[in-house]
Order: sequence, then C-alpha cells, then structure tokens
Amino acid sequence: MGQFTITTVEVTAPDGIKTLWVAGLPHSEAVAAVKRVIPATHAAELSFVSLSRSHLVADLTPGEIRRIDGPWRP
Repeated sequence: MGQFTITTVEVTAPDGIKTLWVAGLPHSEAVAAVKRVIPATHAAELSFVSLSRSHLVADLTPGEIRRIDGPWRP
C-alpha cells in the first residue's frame, strides 16, 4: 500500500476536555470527517501535534478515523 496523509484533529468537549483524533485523510477533509463522528456539542479543529509512527497509528488505514488515548503533548 502506498503512503497517505495522517492528520491530527483536536476535539474539545463543552466542559473543556480535549481529545486527540487521527484521520487517514488530507487536512482539507479531516475536520469534517471527525465532526461526523463526534457529538454536535463538541468542537473540532486541525491540530499540529506531531505523532510518531507508533503502534497507535501504524495500522491506520486510508479514510479511517480514530481517537488517540493516552498521553500526548499539544
């Protein structure tokens, strides 16, 4: 399989809690895709967090959207 873009998206809940999501999509499509799977009361925006190709995202497939659990630094 060829390479594809992995975009990070930061989601903020109404109570201020932030979560990080990854999408196997270009930046121009990632935020809209994440918004389709989170509650309407949450906000999503592009994040510039750099993730290493760890086991958390190594098996991400094109078009897949996944919440990243665990420690990450904004």
